[in-house]
Amino acid sequence: MSQFKNALHNEYQLLQTLHDELALKAHLFKSEMKSHWEALEVKWADFKEHLGRAQVAAVDAGHEIDAASKPLAEALKNGFTEIKNAFKH
Repeated sequence: MSQFKNALHNEYQLLQTLHDELALKAHLFKSEMKSHWEALEVKWADFKEHLGRAQVAAVDAGHEIDAASKPLAEALKNGFTEIKNAFKH
């Protein structure tokens, strides 16, 4: 083999080895990222489910708070008014 062909063959071998190593790393990277993505998808689904539950609970709690706070606010208003009126006499 001529020196030129030998150098070209060596360069080809080097590039082939590098190519194969990078192809393997790229494949492994894709697999790793796919696994990471799938784990994140599970967390995303959990987040959306919990958020939905929280929204429902907030609406229910809002109604309960509203129902409980109105009589309490009215009682406080009446009590403060009575005390205020008592100072007038």
